Amino acid sequence: MNRRSNSAILWLALIVVLCSLVFALRMRGPSDLESYAQVLNVGYILDLMTRGHWFVQYDLEGVIMSKPPLHTWLLAPSVALLGFTRLALALPSFLCVLGVALLVFLVGRRRFGELAGGLAALAVVLAPMMAKQVALVRTDPLFALTISAAALAAFLAWERGAAGKKLWLLFWLMAALATLTKGPLGLVLAAGGLLAHFWERAGGAGRPLAHTGLLATQVPGVVLFVVLTVGWFAAAWFAAGQALIDKMFFSELVYHALSEHAGGWKASALFKPTAFLLVRYLPFSLAFFYALWMVFRHPASEAGERRFERFLVCWVLVGLLIFSLVKHQRADHLVPLWPACALLAGRQLARLAQRVGTTRFAGIGVVVATILIGAAYAAVNTRPSREAKSDYAREMQLASDAKLAAEAFTESGLDASRLQHIDTPATLQLHLGTYRPYLTRQALASMLATASGPVDVALGKTSIEGLDLGERYPHTARIFRWPADEAQEPVFQVYRVAR
Repeated sequence: MNRRSNSAILWLALIVVLCSLVFALRMRGPSDLESYAQVLNVGYILDLMTRGHWFVQYDLEGVIMSKPPLHTWLLAPSVALLGFTRLALALPSFLCVLGVALLVFLVGRRRFGELAGGLAALAVVLAPMMAKQVALVRTDPLFALTISAAALAAFLAWERGAAGKKLWLLFWLMAALATLTKGPLGLVLAAGGLLAHFWERAGGAGRPLAHTGLLATQVPGVVLFVVLTVGWFAAAWFAAGQALIDKMFFSELVYHALSEHAGGWKASALFKPTAFLLVRYLPFSLAFFYALWMVFRHPASEAGERRFERFLVCWVLVGLLIFSLVKHQRADHLVPLWPACALLAGRQLARLAQRVGTTRFAGIGVVVATILIGAAYAAVNTRPSREAKSDYAREMQLASDAKLAAEAFTESGLDASRLQHIDTPATLQLHLGTYRPYLTRQALASMLATASGPVDVALGKTSIEGLDLGERYPHTARIFRWPADEAQEPVFQVYRVAR
């Protein structure tokens, strides 16, 4: 084994170790499953695993899913193996972030050199936003992986010309998986980098797409894309009907793209995603923005490197334009753009390392990495108190309490499948392993009116007095409370309602 191979193995080991370390730190800290809308995905996997709804899932509010189900499908084997645990739900995100980092390293190593590829991968693993994504039970890490694989396959296919037929097929496959993760935006983001074709043509060094067989070789890939995406949608529509179209097209796609602007639009919104990119990915974002400027100011002299850097820039700028024009803006939306940013940042950092000396740069890198990992450790190990004022702190406390309440309920010997939930914590049902959509007061009243026996009603913040059941059901009695200490505010109570 030569020296270069040993060096690559060391980089791979470092990437895996650091990513695993950040993941372990996140898992060691208090649960955040009640935050960042993760409760939606909790409901989806509970619906799939307990009721067998594979094509369409519903959250614990009984609302149909707003995104396609690939992420939920990937959660299923993890949950089947590890049970309804936070680890099982977070594991796919960890694997996706690690997959992105490894992909960035391999591509960056080949295109910009081993040091640049390694630093780009570290920018994926250690960036503050990715430290959040590595254990987040949402679709963004999977979306980033599928977009990255699709985009890089498209670049290689474009570059290889007639020899890239299989790569175009891979592009359409990964674009289909991206679409099955978060919708048709996946195809747009994956193909955005190909606008570099026109940039190349403008400089007189282009590789015309038509000459690479783009039009002639797309039919198998397009067919594959249609079979996977439209095939799922047809099956889902057959299972859920018009509700699926109303949710995914009108409530999600059309509303977020157009209707939200009805309330007014500010020009400052154009800069919000760019600000997210700068702040949430520090310090690596500084290297990216400098690299972006350098691509325009001093493009690479070698044709292949110049083509790739332009492809990465188009990938990022197309995504930024889309997210800047849409009023529904979150920092998490930018995760699929970060692999391209990291590759450019990694090359710029490698150039800096050559100027200051690799030994000195390595020392600085160790210090920066230690600070970032220490910050992640401090963030996840700051356990909120019950008196905490922020919403995030209260949500973390609620997630912790819900787990303890579920354990106490299981030890009580009561039957969780009998519970009719009103406003209990979403993660309570995760730990109980049940899927019981929340009932409105009207639905509960209708159920009680037709019930042939006692009904166990599970409450969170709502009090039994607030349901106004006393006169009609005088034999109602509380059979469980957590915490048992009456001096503390209840997190979970169960009342057996009987006539």
